Amino acid sequence: MKKIIISTISIVLSSMIFNACSTTSMNAEDVKTASFTHLKHEMPLSKVHKLIRQAGEENGWRMTEFKENEIIAEKEENGNMKAVTITFTEDYFDISPKDSDLHEAIEKELDN
Repeated sequence: MKKIIISTISIVLSSMIFNACSTTSMNAEDVKTASFTHLKHEMPLSKVHKLIRQAGEENGWRMTEFKENEIIAEKEENGNMKAVTITFTEDYFDISPKDSDLHEAIEKELDN
């Protein structure tokens, strides 16, 4: 009798845990973009592209087209060349590897 009760409790708890885990909605896009900088206002991709390019060029970055939603930015600083990739959509942008100066310039330009 004791084994039956323990088995029943184990089955009930296991099914509760399984149900709790399977009903939690987790969007893969949310996880992927959680660390990205989300824009305050959604705007057309072409406008985001133009403003990012403008912000980079005004701050001494050489902006090179890579894809419709990616730009490669390069800048020489203290004799060293650094390069980053800027990925963007209508909702957010991301710089990889991170560069705080460029990030601030882009964010300022997109918030206007």
